[in-house]
Amino acid sequence: MNIRKEREKEFFVEHIETFKKLGLADPHFVIKTAFFQKGKFGRQVQLFESEIGKGEDIYIEFYDNVTDDKGTVTDVTPFNEDRQLFKYKANPFYAEEYETKEGTNFKGEPYILYTVPTSELVAVLKDGTEITYALYEKRKEDTKKDDGLPKLQQSLALFPDFEEDFGATKEVQLDAELNKDVPLSEITIRDLAAIMLMKPVSNRPWLNDLIKQTKTEI
Repeated sequence: MNIRKEREKEFFVEHIETFKKLGLADPHFVIKTAFFQKGKFGRQVQLFESEIGKGEDIYIEFYDNVTDDKGTVTDVTPFNEDRQLFKYKANPFYAEEYETKEGTNFKGEPYILYTVPTSELVAVLKDGTEITYALYEKRKEDTKKDDGLPKLQQSLALFPDFEEDFGATKEVQLDAELNKDVPLSEITIRDLAAIMLMKPVSNRPWLNDLIKQTKTEI
């Protein structure tokens, strides 16, 4: 049994709700690999003449091959963790615009492959709306950058959850003169900047000490 074709059915199930929103009962859906090719910018995807020649939009999810120590393909897995669905919009000029590759399949039958830049695809979101491939990649990259920030800086709250971030048993070194914590109403803009930037620039020594201690533990 062809592993890829079998997995293709499972991949299709992932996008049924999106196809319903698009009003598509029988969409042209395939799974493909997205690869880099020398001399070309960005990833590419190959479509058979039998696929691209139908004049229909083609819905695509990318996959990776899983191989054993002998290089034999044993399974295929989703390429994108977010299981993004893409669409190749039917192009009547495909034969003139794309690079081709010819070959024969295991039955000895000839075939033609067309190499299409993934940048020409559109990303179909789960609600059925579409965005450009470039915008999808940008959003994905922005998400990675956000995930790389310290937890304190990712929070939308003005102040960190000290119990969660620093441990409920840790004691906060308070201002020696006041010997008590400062009410929220007395926090200054300088104090706020010190907290958000994680820099000891406050006029409160105990706050600066807390920031220094926290930075060593992150």
